[in-house]
Amino acid sequence: MAYQLDEHMSTTSVFLDVARGHYNNLKPVNIFGFNRDVGTAFETLWNDSGSYVYPSSASVLSVVSSSASDTMSVLISGLDFDYVEISETVTLIGTSAVSTTQAFFRVNSAVILSGSNVGNISASIGGTVHGWIEAGQGATQACLYTVPAGKSLYLLRIDLTSGTVNPNKYLTYRQTLGSSNGRILRVAEATWQTGQQSFDRQIPFVIGEKTDFQFEAKSSSGTNEVSIFVEAALGWGE
Repeated sequence: MAYQLDEHMSTTSVFLDVARGHYNNLKPVNIFGFNRDVGTAFETLWNDSGSYVYPSSASVLSVVSSSASDTMSVLISGLDFDYVEISETVTLIGTSAVSTTQAFFRVNSAVILSGSNVGNISASIGGTVHGWIEAGQGATQACLYTVPAGKSLYLLRIDLTSGTVNPNKYLTYRQTLGSSNGRILRVAEATWQTGQQSFDRQIPFVIGEKTDFQFEAKSSSGTNEVSIFVEAALGWGE
């Protein structure tokens, strides 16, 4: 006899129930990062390449595509100057920029709401890109996240992959944390050569409120494609 799980019924898996929205103060956060051209200096694992630059003040975003064919809506999620969560949906008009009505201090993600984007979509402040959706991808692929006020991010699983095959070449990665008072910590630095690195934390790594979190990588020589997948939960503050 088959049993059907009631939508309101909890299971023995805490993380499954988190994903199902069974906890009012705990929600899943899945972060994907991809960089096609990781060079010999540390750079952010995001698909616009280079080192990500955070906004210095809360400002409206200028959102535009490189293709006139893109006229879909884009949902942008981030934080205001007080690190309070905000989101806004804007409708693209191709290669002509549209502006958000809200002022964003941080951009945590952006995703199209229909179709498939023909061009690259950027969300910028003063010409500096803070959100990037690569053509055909539909969503940002950036391993960076800023923790909202009053919350903590609980880091659970990290997977990194690379196609490096040269036996004399290796990759170095690290986690960078920037607090709202200006302190920068670069931790968990390690190296690997090829394939996948996977870390399943038995005790979650806690990242406190108002902290900018990102993963960076560099190569010992040449350039490499590097991807990263992070599973975390956002919940009660420390």
